[in-house]
Amino acid sequence: MIVRLLFLFLSGMLLATLPAASPAAAQSNGCSGFPPTKLVFDSVLAPIQRDDGRTVAQLTRLPGRTPGPAGSADGHVLGLTLARYGEQSQVSALFRTMSDGTYCASASTVTISFGFQQRIVHVASEIPVNSCLHGEVLAHEMRHVAVDEALLREMMPMIRIRLDQVLEGMAPVRSRSQAQAMAAIRRPLESAMRRIMQEFGRERDRRQAQVDTVEEYERVSRVCNGEARNYLPKPAQRQTVRRG
Repeated sequence: MIVRLLFLFLSGMLLATLPAASPAAAQSNGCSGFPPTKLVFDSVLAPIQRDDGRTVAQLTRLPGRTPGPAGSADGHVLGLTLARYGEQSQVSALFRTMSDGTYCASASTVTISFGFQQRIVHVASEIPVNSCLHGEVLAHEMRHVAVDEALLREMMPMIRIRLDQVLEGMAPVRSRSQAQAMAAIRRPLESAMRRIMQEFGRERDRRQAQVDTVEEYERVSRVCNGEARNYLPKPAQRQTVRRG
């Protein structure tokens, strides 16, 4: 009855990032002498927006919506939480032109923001704002919000450690052009952030499923003297055809 919208992946813009070479490679390619890379890492938690302007039918049709437990209210949606999360990264790099015309490059500062860029909580427009059911539906959706916030708090230290490890394994790169150097610098961070996003998404799905249980759907359908039935589409009645 109350269904959470699955995350919409937001890929952050990567202007520059970390090289793929090992420290030993810096000695072999002649690109030593760069200062250590600095990591600036913080979380993003967009303010919650409220939108009660969509009907049950409109919420049910929203793309990307996670299906609820089998048989729950025939898939009709009274409330929904849309959360879009991802990362945005920016890297400044230092370049050195070598005598043979190639370039040595090293990331100077890596700035990464990770978290929720948009959060919208919906309650179907048919449900009166001051009604008992409105309060129940909104409380359920705020449980989804709380799960997201707790997960972000818990995972931020782990993500920081992972990124520090990437930085520790970095070394300057050498390429025929600055563009090629930056492409080599970007690859390790892009790969690391892709894995982090996948792990974050899997754990988020697991925790959010513990909110959208069959028992919870049944509870909401019964509370407030069964008020939810008043706002769900009525099943189509089959007409009997009389034969003369």
